[in-house]
Amino acid sequence: MRHDRRYEKLDSLSNYKLEHKSQDIRGYPLVSPEGRQFGVIDDLLVGPDHDRVVAVRLEDGRCCAVEPLEIHDNVVVYGEAARAFAARDNQYGSAAVVEEERIPVVEERVAIGKRVASGGDVITVHKGVHAETVSEDVHLRDESVSVEKRPVNERVSSERAEALLNEGDRTVSMTERDEEAVVAKDAVVTDEVVVRKTAEDKVDRVTETVRKTDVDVEKGTRRHDDRT
Repeated sequence: MRHDRRYEKLDSLSNYKLEHKSQDIRGYPLVSPEGRQFGVIDDLLVGPDHDRVVAVRLEDGRCCAVEPLEIHDNVVVYGEAARAFAARDNQYGSAAVVEEERIPVVEERVAIGKRVASGGDVITVHKGVHAETVSEDVHLRDESVSVEKRPVNERVSSERAEALLNEGDRTVSMTERDEEAVVAKDAVVTDEVVVRKTAEDKVDRVTETVRKTDVDVEKGTRRHDDRT
């Protein structure tokens, strides 16, 4: 077993489901085949692919793989764990541990993402209709028919006079015509207003300060008093 941060808790996944309910061994004690208890299983850990549980974590933070696990009623047996604990205990030889303190090593990690920021300019285009008066001079023609009698006093030949007298009745008609202004309207699209939004990508450098725990180990020298 070891402390390992490469895995993620099963509960941290947004959507997960164990294949069998019996596989949820959180809260079960982890023991060796001889019955030695190593701790209580606190978390199920998934690998980078998030497709299966690959390890378990005990309450003290130590992890172990799931391949050698044997699930029994209310207990999980892990044979290889006994050798792992024995190897850890043997590093102290036969000496008994009389005092132990643990210093947690903390490291901040930065997760940089992006979001849509508000506060940009709002461009609004409003369409309306207004009326205006247009004036233009138009030249029109008015016709008038007038009748007047003018003195001629012109002598004509007998033949011309006979022809004029034998002409019979004659009627002359003229029609007065006046011009009037005619207004016709048609619509023409003269321009168009195009409202368009464009987007382009840019690179913005984000700088953040992160903190982590530094552990320095110092070994002091014992001072001896010289006495005669």
